[in-house]
Amino acid sequence: MRKTKMQSTAEKTTGGRKLAGDAALNVGERVVSQLAQFAVFVVAARTLGPAEFGIFALVSACAILLLVVAELGWAPFIMSHKGDDVAVPLQVLFLAILSGGGFAVVGGLGALGAGQFGVSDNIVLLMLLFAVWVALANASSAQKGILVWMGRLKAAALCGIAGELLGAAVALVTLLNGAGVFALAYGRLCSQSVTLALSFCATRRAPRRDISAGLLRDLWAFSSKIFLSRLMVHARLNLVTLIIGGALGAAAVGYYRAAERLVGAIAELIVVPGQLLAWTQLRRARDQGDPSGQTDRLNAQVARHLKALIVFGAPLLIWLAVMNDEILGGLLGDQWRPAASLVTILAVGRLLLFAGIMTEPLMSIVGAASKLPAFMAGILGLSVLLTWIAAYFGVQAVAWSQVAISGIVLGATIILFARNAGIRWAEVCKQLRGPILPLICGTGTIMLLDWAATALGLADLTEAVLFGLCGGIVYVAAIAAFDRAFWSDFTAILRPASVAR
Repeated sequence: MRKTKMQSTAEKTTGGRKLAGDAALNVGERVVSQLAQFAVFVVAARTLGPAEFGIFALVSACAILLLVVAELGWAPFIMSHKGDDVAVPLQVLFLAILSGGGFAVVGGLGALGAGQFGVSDNIVLLMLLFAVWVALANASSAQKGILVWMGRLKAAALCGIAGELLGAAVALVTLLNGAGVFALAYGRLCSQSVTLALSFCATRRAPRRDISAGLLRDLWAFSSKIFLSRLMVHARLNLVTLIIGGALGAAAVGYYRAAERLVGAIAELIVVPGQLLAWTQLRRARDQGDPSGQTDRLNAQVARHLKALIVFGAPLLIWLAVMNDEILGGLLGDQWRPAASLVTILAVGRLLLFAGIMTEPLMSIVGAASKLPAFMAGILGLSVLLTWIAAYFGVQAVAWSQVAISGIVLGATIILFARNAGIRWAEVCKQLRGPILPLICGTGTIMLLDWAATALGLADLTEAVLFGLCGGIVYVAAIAAFDRAFWSDFTAILRPASVAR
């Protein structure tokens, strides 16, 4: 009995270390990705200015919406596939390649048609480049889904890192040589091409064309729901850009997108690995153990996952909200300081969306994906209405409307999880009390240093980094002191296992 218990403990610790390793590398991918993209963003912002940067943002928003239509839920279908047979994921990959190519042609024809209605040749060419990007990004997304389904999260992360670094290098070189907005498109094309090629090298599997009618039915039944929900999520996010462009002009788009890019760079460090790990860990909670205990396991996993998202993600967004002016001035220059208040507002909105990171994985895993389209449709309709009204009062009002929308999304997510996955929020919230006092301590430290350092004359970026590090040290110390259970679990995963164990 004792031996069995020790083996179980060792397996749990080993599994925790593997999870920590996968999480660390995927967070590392996001860090590299965001640093690479952020370097491009900083150089582009200083080179292009708000108006030209706003034009790029508008074209990019249209391309992203086209990509979401082309994706049709291929990657989620692959990642939720049961069994060990790789034939189905490879068949879905073939369909994803066909879909991406078809929608790239549609996008290219749309770009050429826009040229007939007075759109400048440069913008038409930019749209054509993004049409090619849609085909590459669609296939790359399905390939990443296959790597995640295989449990090869490290390989997926390494492919992404290589693609981001090379794409950023191409974008920076072409920017500095006067390519303008086209440099950003060149970088994206290079990034997706490299990621796609390396992912094929990692899987060593070719797409399969022997697609059965049964697979098409299953794919449609699943992907139509995921597709609609994803389309509405991205439509909600990108329609904000289009509404601002239509109501307030390209310069306002530039300021808003600069603020959103800063907040998004921090948020993606948590969102992307958080969602990938949610797919694997929630599926494991569903499948491992007696079916009668599935709800209890899912509740425990949701609580653990949400707490980890808050512990690691909230301090970064709070730092960005407090030090907004110093970060913008230090990175982008004085011409971008009007966007500082937008950074704080949008960061608050992101803090309210951590639970939503698990929406798609949890609803798919418990067989409630059919609830997502109606859920997202309601949020989309309300978002468009509030954003449209706010646009008449200026770009800051638009940012505040996104906070209101995030609050509504949080409330709707709580109801959705409780009704369809049996999530008991009273129990989940008990697990979330631990980080509250440490967050207050860390935030107070940053604000106090910011107030006290007015007369020191430090450079903006120096203040932001230095005060953030000090606040982070206080936060970690407070976690260790006031949330000992979490700290013990975290440090146990980091400690190397002894030879005897």
